Amino acid sequence: TTCCIAASYEAKKFGIKTGTRVRDAKRMCRKLQVIEARPRLYIEVHHRIVKAVESCIPVSTVLSIDEMECRLWDNERTVDDAVRLAKQIKVAIRQEVGEFLRCSVGLAPNRMLAKVAADWQKPDGLTIVLQEELPQRLFELPLRAFPGIGPRMEQRLLKAGITTTQQFCEQTPQQLAKVWGSKLLGDVWWRRLRGEDILDPPTRRRSIGHSHVLPPELRNDVDAKAVLLRLIDKAAMRLRGIGYWAGAISVRIDFFNDQCWQAQRSLNHCQDTTTMIRAAGKMWKEKPPGTPLKVGITLTDLVSGHNMALPLFEEDRKLN
Repeated sequence: TTCCIAASYEAKKFGIKTGTRVRDAKRMCRKLQVIEARPRLYIEVHHRIVKAVESCIPVSTVLSIDEMECRLWDNERTVDDAVRLAKQIKVAIRQEVGEFLRCSVGLAPNRMLAKVAADWQKPDGLTIVLQEELPQRLFELPLRAFPGIGPRMEQRLLKAGITTTQQFCEQTPQQLAKVWGSKLLGDVWWRRLRGEDILDPPTRRRSIGHSHVLPPELRNDVDAKAVLLRLIDKAAMRLRGIGYWAGAISVRIDFFNDQCWQAQRSLNHCQDTTTMIRAAGKMWKEKPPGTPLKVGITLTDLVSGHNMALPLFEEDRKLN
């Protein structure tokens, strides 16, 4: 009933990818070795990788558990110096973390293109994209090679008659703005494809969610509800931590028969766990019968605390 979250390059050759059900993966590769996820170990290794990289160059931004950005100083921006640093990073990871890890490095004029370059050659690649090569160097890539272009965005590009990266790069900022529905994003994409190093445009957080696949011993209504309540508590803590208020909460349950159920309740823009639990409890009573396999909650209609007035009554203020 579980799925693969990290397929090795060897497993990918059999068509196994993230999201493939384990039972299907075992049919696709009879010699597949399935290892249970070990999040604590991954976090420990992640910190060791960051430390190894920082022994060569400061890490500017940690983007995910296996991805980070490093900004080069002016005296490190020659091709020879940048390549030397990249090779030092590879050696440091092998020596200080383990020979089992492979590292791909992308060197480019901005973060987006550096990520594209890092994905260009895997595993253990080193790809350089120079300013003077842009945007022509990118023409050979598929549209999905760019971070931010997923299945839905690709469909919007296709509907606009953009089927290749060359066509994508040849669009004007105004044409890209129509595709993205944003003048700002159209201009940002046009400039980044040409190597400009510009800051990310401001974004608004739209939702906070948590889900949990239930182990066999918890696949019953009582334990599933207890897990759901813990997820609500976790989401509410995150909400308060970032200074946002939620206007709605939704509950989702995936059942053992591949069916799912979802419900949503409005909230009077709150941060407190108690109010969310009460709303979830009312929805829980409406759920259909069945063996729960996975539970999840999502807080939506988020508003920044800067735009919220505190509750009028003292009792309500204590809740939040």
